Amino acid sequence: MDLSISREDGYRALQERRRRVAIERRQLDFLAEAAADLNSSLELEDVLRKIARRVGDLVDTHLFCVMLWSEDRQVLEHSYSLKFGEHIDQEGSFELGEGLTGTAARDRRPVRVGDVARDPRYVRFHHAEVDVRSELAIPLIMRDRLIGVLDLESLEPDRFTAEHEQLLTALASHIATALENARLYGRMVELERRYALDLRIAREIQEGLLPDKVPEVPGCEVGSAFAPARELAGDFYDYISYRDGCVGSAVGDVAGKATGAALYAAMAVGLLRGHAMEQPYTPAEMFGHLNEHLGRVRTDNRFLAMSLVLYNPETRGLILGGAAFPWPRRVRNGELEVIEAAGLPLGLFEAPVYEDVHTTLELGDVIIIGSDGLEDCLLERGDGVTEKDLAGWIRDMSHCSAQEIADELIRITDPLAERGSDVRPADDRTVLVLKGV
Repeated sequence: MDLSISREDGYRALQERRRRVAIERRQLDFLAEAAADLNSSLELEDVLRKIARRVGDLVDTHLFCVMLWSEDRQVLEHSYSLKFGEHIDQEGSFELGEGLTGTAARDRRPVRVGDVARDPRYVRFHHAEVDVRSELAIPLIMRDRLIGVLDLESLEPDRFTAEHEQLLTALASHIATALENARLYGRMVELERRYALDLRIAREIQEGLLPDKVPEVPGCEVGSAFAPARELAGDFYDYISYRDGCVGSAVGDVAGKATGAALYAAMAVGLLRGHAMEQPYTPAEMFGHLNEHLGRVRTDNRFLAMSLVLYNPETRGLILGGAAFPWPRRVRNGELEVIEAAGLPLGLFEAPVYEDVHTTLELGDVIIIGSDGLEDCLLERGDGVTEKDLAGWIRDMSHCSAQEIADELIRITDPLAERGSDVRPADDRTVLVLKGV
C-alpha cells in the first residue's frame, strides 16, 4: 500500500473541503448582506434597482427583467428591465404557462435553458442588437404566494449554471419579501393620499354647512366659536330664522368621532333647518321631531346632545331647551347662574318628554352655551378653575362683544396655548354666546 499517495489524496481532499467551506461562507455572507440591503427600502423603484444590482453581483447578464404578478389581471407584468446594464422601458405581459417566465411562475420552479432556439416554450422579445441564446427564470414566492419572476437572458449559449440557479433561488425568497413589502407600502401610501384628500373635501363640506354669518337681532348680540379636535367634527352650531321674527341658536354634539359623527351632525343640521321652515317650533317641540327622525337611523350607538335657544326680539323673551347638553350659564349683574335646561339625548330613546325653560335676556346679560369639550378643557386646566372664576372672566369681558367672548373662551381652553406643549383636546369645543344689548 502506497501511504504517500494516500496522504497526498487526503491533503487534496482537505483543501477541497476548505475551499468549499470558504465558498459557502462567502455565499451565506452575500445572501445576508443582500437581504439586509433589499429590505432597507420600502420604495418599489429603489427595491427594483437594488435587486438588479445584487443579481448583477452574482452573474453577468445581457438582458434582465423583474416581472411582477398582477392579481387583478392574472398576468406577469414587466416592472423593471435592463439591457446591457442600462435601464429600459419595456411593456408586455405573460400569462401563467406562457414562455419560460410563465412556465417558471406556473410550476413554481426555476427554468434554465442553455439554447432557447431548441425550446418551444421560448417567446422572443425583439431588441435591437440582441440575439438571446440562453435564459434563466427564477420564480419569486412568498408564503406560497406568487410575487413575480426574475428573468435573466444572455447572448451566450449555456451562460447560466446550476450554481447560478441555486444562488438566485436562495436569494429569491429575500427578493420576494422585499418586493411584497414595497408594494404593500405603496398601496398604504396611496390609500393615505386618497384618505387625506377625502378628509380635506369632507372638512370643506362640513365647514360649508356652518353658518357663514352671525344674525343681526334687535336686543341680542350673538357670537360663536368652533375648534374641532380632528379633521372632522361631531360638534356643530347653527342659526335659524323663523317666519314670525324669532331667531333660534343651536349647538349640537354627536356621540363619537371622525367621519361617522360628522355625517350624523350634517344630517341633524339638515333636519333642524327643514323643520324650522315649517313653523316656529319651540325647543321641546323641535327636539321631539328630531328625536323621531334620528331614532330611525340608529347605528353604532350614535346619538345627539343638543341645546336650542329661541329668542323673541319683541319681548326679549328666551325659550331654552336641552337634550343631554351641558346646561347654559348666565351672568346677570355680575352673578353667574345655571339655567337647568335638561332632557334626554336625541335619537336614543322612543318618545322622551322635553320641557321648555322660559326666561328673558336683559340688557347686559351674557349667556354661554358650550359643548362638553369646552367643559372638559376648563376642568383639565389644572389651575383650580371654578364657576366663580368663570363668572369673573365674563364680568371682566362684559364690555366685549359676544363674538370676542366666544373667541376668548376657545383660547383659554386650548391646552396648546396654556401649556405650551403638544397636548391636544380630546374632544371638539364649540361655544355659543348671547349678550343682551
